[in-house]
Amino acid sequence: MLPKPTLISPADLLSILGRLNPESLLLRRGETGLQAEELEALWRKIAFSYDPPRRLETIEYLLLIMNEARSIDAQGYLTKVLFPWIGMKRLLQRQARSIVDDIERISGLEAYTTEDAAHIANKIYRPLVADIFDPYLTLLVGTYAFIDGTFVSIEASNYGALERNKAEWIDSRIRKLGGPANLLDGYDPIVRNAVSHAGSGGIVYDERSILFREVKRGPEPKVETRRWSHDELHWHVLALIELVMSIDAAVDIFGLDNMDLLNEKEIADHALYHVYDRQDRLELVKPMQKKLKKIRASKTISSEEKLDFLGKLLFLQCAERGIPCTSVAFNHEMSACIVSLPVSSEPDSDDEIRQEMMILIRYAILARAVFSTMFEQFYIDGQVDDKTVVRVLLHGVPLDEYAQETAGLADLIDDAKLWVGGVWVKITIDKDALAACEDASLGPRFPRRGRPV
Repeated sequence: MLPKPTLISPADLLSILGRLNPESLLLRRGETGLQAEELEALWRKIAFSYDPPRRLETIEYLLLIMNEARSIDAQGYLTKVLFPWIGMKRLLQRQARSIVDDIERISGLEAYTTEDAAHIANKIYRPLVADIFDPYLTLLVGTYAFIDGTFVSIEASNYGALERNKAEWIDSRIRKLGGPANLLDGYDPIVRNAVSHAGSGGIVYDERSILFREVKRGPEPKVETRRWSHDELHWHVLALIELVMSIDAAVDIFGLDNMDLLNEKEIADHALYHVYDRQDRLELVKPMQKKLKKIRASKTISSEEKLDFLGKLLFLQCAERGIPCTSVAFNHEMSACIVSLPVSSEPDSDDEIRQEMMILIRYAILARAVFSTMFEQFYIDGQVDDKTVVRVLLHGVPLDEYAQETAGLADLIDDAKLWVGGVWVKITIDKDALAACEDASLGPRFPRRGRPV
């Protein structure tokens, strides 16, 4: 079926546009909390569609299944499915920009030549399916898996099946449980296969149409075909773009509807990591750092009062993270801040030492964020009955690099000095093995010194 827009009356169009008002789509809150100009801009974004009835039906369907998943475990759905998916989506920006550029190249054409059709098939439809449509389906797959209790991770939902299998699985859920029957009609697996093997006879361009062939290889190759006119190719591209825009709109509305959950620290931390990019995260901490800098530089507050206030702030930061802190002391001659915390026992095995070291480094990161350049050495003492059994020392510069996300935890481990039972211990990182492990990981890349951010 050709995915052309639904014909509707002006009255029906006005009704649909009203239902696409962001505040009409909320299921939990009465209003978005946005300013009037922000609300109008979001409304325009949501309602901007070549097929408003399709847009409304798709968004309402997506919000229903997302809220069903949320009702099962709000924190789990946000932190395990939605936020990691948003983080994954941010990585698609370069591909999306390339596709938009190619669309703009042919947007002013009144009729397509054979060369134009080839451009749309290979430069727009193929990457639109492979690079955008496929990972966007991951949100639906992950959401349904979460509802079913079979969700493993967003990576498993993304890489666990080809986009053809994802599409067939989503279609089967819609047939069984309800949803837009035309949700995925911009996608055709035969066409997708053909454009991926265009050089092997997968595509034949005729004057007014295109023949797509899916060839199942073997001693006796089997061929399935699909023939689209140039207009049909055009409408299928539009239908794919419409689905992508609808998913983006539904995620925006769902996010506004659940803003109150960001008051929970664990949820907020996951949002900070996945939803925001590095520059956004750095901007978010600037107001607090500006206030702390003002306190540290104040000439009307004594040094003792500054250290007392900042020490209490460090204790508060530790308490908010559920990590114990016994005391904080200072050695001005050494420009040293010494933070003490309780540990259960002196670490013995290599695994225990590594684990304890990572915990102590976390305190050094917090201390540098609070005291900044007031001190250049940060000693973190793990104590049993007031006796230091493990100590980590980090200097300010690498901690600043970590805060700026130009260095990672592995870099801090490499930079840190470690004493166990009063004896200096050298921790060595196999950087080649670490790099190989990171290369094979399908999750987000962590900061690493010397690597582009």
